[in-house]
Amino acid sequence: MFGYEFVELDKAAKVARRQSLDESASIAQWSILPILALIQLAFLAQWVIARCAGETPRSPHPQPMTIGRNTWIVRTKATWTKFRWWADEPLRKGWFTSGETLLAGIWTLWLLFLCVNKTGNDYLHLTKRFGIVAASQLPLHYLLAMRSAYSPIQLLTRLSYERVIAIHELLGKIVTFILALHTGFYFNFFVQKGVLAKRIRDVDVITGSIGFVMFATMSTTALSVLRHWNYRVFYTTHILLALIVVDVLIFHVSHIRVYVFEMFGAFLLLQLLRQALTRQYKGTIALIPGTDLVRVVIPLPTDKAACRFKPGQHVHLSRPLLGSVSLASAFAMRYRTNPFTIASVPQKDRQIVLVARALSGNTRHLAQIARSLRSDGNSEKSVALPLTLEGPYGTAGSFPNFKEFDRVLLVAGGVGGTFTVPIFRSIVESDRDSSAAPVRARVKFVWAVRRLAETKWAVSEEKGSPETGLKGLELYVTRSGTVEEHGGEDQQGLMEEFELAEGETFNQQDEHVKNHGWSVEHCRPDLAKVVEETFAGSTGKVAILTCGPHEMIADVRRYVKIWVYRGRDVFWHAESFGL
Repeated sequence: MFGYEFVELDKAAKVARRQSLDESASIAQWSILPILALIQLAFLAQWVIARCAGETPRSPHPQPMTIGRNTWIVRTKATWTKFRWWADEPLRKGWFTSGETLLAGIWTLWLLFLCVNKTGNDYLHLTKRFGIVAASQLPLHYLLAMRSAYSPIQLLTRLSYERVIAIHELLGKIVTFILALHTGFYFNFFVQKGVLAKRIRDVDVITGSIGFVMFATMSTTALSVLRHWNYRVFYTTHILLALIVVDVLIFHVSHIRVYVFEMFGAFLLLQLLRQALTRQYKGTIALIPGTDLVRVVIPLPTDKAACRFKPGQHVHLSRPLLGSVSLASAFAMRYRTNPFTIASVPQKDRQIVLVARALSGNTRHLAQIARSLRSDGNSEKSVALPLTLEGPYGTAGSFPNFKEFDRVLLVAGGVGGTFTVPIFRSIVESDRDSSAAPVRARVKFVWAVRRLAETKWAVSEEKGSPETGLKGLELYVTRSGTVEEHGGEDQQGLMEEFELAEGETFNQQDEHVKNHGWSVEHCRPDLAKVVEETFAGSTGKVAILTCGPHEMIADVRRYVKIWVYRGRDVFWHAESFGL
């Protein structure tokens, strides 16, 4: 097959083959180090270029760009910016980005080269090479899955967990593909040699086959279609199989045990880091009347606790327990978590506010808890429940200093406001404290919601509460009238199930809007015009942050891309919610 034969080797040749296999696996495993070193050099080059190019002075009036002796640096910076923008573009909706796909293609070719290099015409050498090269990638695969601020991959690449987990998924598909070749070649050998019936009863073949099926199952359930269909099935399958496959592979062959132990070490490190970021607090859960939103408020007992969290980060909330449950059920619920964006400014508010739309799974469970508290006649502010938080996570903690930007634009859709509201507040309040001027001219916040009631969580309901820093917010209400008129039967049923309406409606000039000076339009925002006005007002650095439905983010990105390709210095960050 392809010039390979079933070669009979003497003892010395088998030893040489084993050395070649181990050497190829070591090269495959440690090949990541030169890549990480190149990334550090890229960061250094980026810093040098920024220093040589200098900072564009902030000015409210557009001025022509100066062409001087550092023109080549400016052009290099612009070229790099365009490349990064292209690399961040998804190939299609729901697909990997161009950069991720390019990286995966290069890495696949490199691993395949290591699988075939110097194998001669020895069929078994080729077959074994596929297996050990794939095994050498498993420790890295587990490290990429590490959800922690202390993840070595995230620290060295400065990528968000969401970007790193996409690379983890791609590497999983690459490893599964190479393992499929390894398994297929071996079974072909068994059939050709007439030993299939005997070999399939051996421990190494049984454990190897089970291990491959596990990897194929994890790779299949990680497909976006299945993940969105039932995230709980995907998550549970991954956690269980990721632990079980370690035990299976230990009994496969001795040559890969070093990689299996490294896998297990990475898995334990992940659990320890997650536990280190897990705290239990007392908090309240309530429904927001007139909406299908659930609000969780968690007071922070100390300044130290408040300083741990920053606006725009997110935490994982474990499923709250009600009543007496078994130890096994409590353990299972501990790992039934959902990510929630921190919708407050913890250092100022001394509390964490989480807001989510009650759809299914944990969010529906939260709504049911809030409903049960209401039906028992309890006030949601008087019943504090034990809530377990893991985090914080997210790249918001390493955002640049937005005082350095000439313009800052925030665009949110629906509950995407949980990300942008606290960031808007923190920028405005920071500018006010430092007497920077004029705040409102350079910071713009556009928020589109279905109904006006969906914004009430963003302001304090307590009398005498401090200024929330939301004046100047541009609010767009995309649906008018009642839920029954525009929500459809499914939405109406959900609202009735959780008793969110209960006869309470909010007119188009709700009190909290008038009190906080928001401008309200009953239409969809013209995002092209919003982006145009942001860039046309200056020639300095511009920061664009957006969160909401994928379609809205895609529109904003398309309009910003025009200015990026014109050479503008843009900081871009997008968080997407599957609404």
